[in-house]
Amino acid sequence: MSEVDPQPKPPVRTRRTRAIEGEPTARKRSVSSPTAYAIASRHRRAIASVNRGEVYRRYGKLLAALAEFKKAVDLHPENPYCHYKLGDCCVEMGLHSAALKELEMARDLAPGDGFYHFWLGDTLARIGRTSEAIAEMSQATRYAPEDSYYSVRLGVVYMQGGRLIDAAEALRNAVLLDPENASYHSLLGDVCVRLGYEREALFHYRSAGRLDPFDYVYVERVRKMSFSELF
Repeated sequence: MSEVDPQPKPPVRTRRTRAIEGEPTARKRSVSSPTAYAIASRHRRAIASVNRGEVYRRYGKLLAALAEFKKAVDLHPENPYCHYKLGDCCVEMGLHSAALKELEMARDLAPGDGFYHFWLGDTLARIGRTSEAIAEMSQATRYAPEDSYYSVRLGVVYMQGGRLIDAAEALRNAVLLDPENASYHSLLGDVCVRLGYEREALFHYRSAGRLDPFDYVYVERVRKMSFSELF
């Protein structure tokens, strides 16, 4: 005689029995569901194109990378990251007008994101449009005040534009955010030398040398400034 299962399986509940019991059988698809699904699908395909473009770029196949980034923008034109990747590739290829168009689009799609302001500013700085670059990078530091690289890059652009006092202020902020970065101290030391702030310059050169004692440039700068203090 076969053993009786002490815990028999519950009967299969069909869609009809669920309906009789008053349980919802299936969620009715809302009008917005197809649209949301289409957007999500386009987003996935766009990111897949971006990833393929990055692989091509890594291997130096810039035309193939450019085609993939363009495909990503066509698939998801509302995505600022797709425009950024296309613009960044254009920068690498020397297509600065096309790059600025895409980077401006990325910034406009995400106006509160410092990342897109920064890279637009960086590109403007590369082609000599310093005042516009400063405006964009200043916005980047406002939206992302914790990012030391944004501050140090802004300081460098101020230096290029001859605004040394502003450069020193931006670089001091970068040093405050990342006090263990030797290159930040060195850059601030350079600006202080040009401004005549010799004691501050010496302090930052010494800090750079302490943080990176194997870099002969920092050691030599400290040696020269310390020697000049004797006379």
